[in-house]
Amino acid sequence: MDETYISFYLKAYRIRVFIDALRGIGSPQRFCFLIDEKGSSLLLVPHEKRDFKSHRVSPKAYNGNGGVAINSMGLCKLLANRHGWDMSKSYRIPGRVSRKQGTAIFDLTKAELIAHDETEGPMQ
Repeated sequence: MDETYISFYLKAYRIRVFIDALRGIGSPQRFCFLIDEKGSSLLLVPHEKRDFKSHRVSPKAYNGNGGVAINSMGLCKLLANRHGWDMSKSYRIPGRVSRKQGTAIFDLTKAELIAHDETEGPMQ
């Protein structure tokens, strides 16, 4: 399994999915997030169709090393409330990619505060 990360920029309600995670699950055109019953794990999986729970990945995203930005006030607030995260801060969550299963799983209980001077960098 490969290590990866996902970042939550709560003040902007933005989620940054690292491109290596998307490549690791097969470079899908669409993906979705799933949360386990306890709310401690976030799963990233390819998704076939366009619907209210899927997110589109621009083909250009796979040309670089950046990531994909998703805006989701609902998911950011849900996770912040569940884990006691400060809505004015940003958090990086470690995860692992299972290429065999075509999924990435992130441990929400291991959130790391992102320092003030770090930026989101360019995203598609």
